[in-house]
Amino acid sequence: MEEQNSGGFLKWLVLMGVLGVLAVTLSEGLRDRVLDALFGAEEEFNYEPSPDGTVGTGRPAPVV
Repeated sequence: MEEQNSGGFLKWLVLMGVLGVLAVTLSEGLRDRVLDALFGAEEEFNYEPSPDGTVGTGRPAPVV
């Protein structure tokens, strides 16, 4: 009987893991929260070049 209890717990644990992976995969908001918790929030950059072609140093931006 003791083995059946541990087998039931293992099945429950695997089921919860599969459901958790499905929830993260299917829900964009949940996925973003999990990734932010694991790796930190993503930084957003607002890059707007100045009209004269300078990049913050006062020198012209290199042409690539």
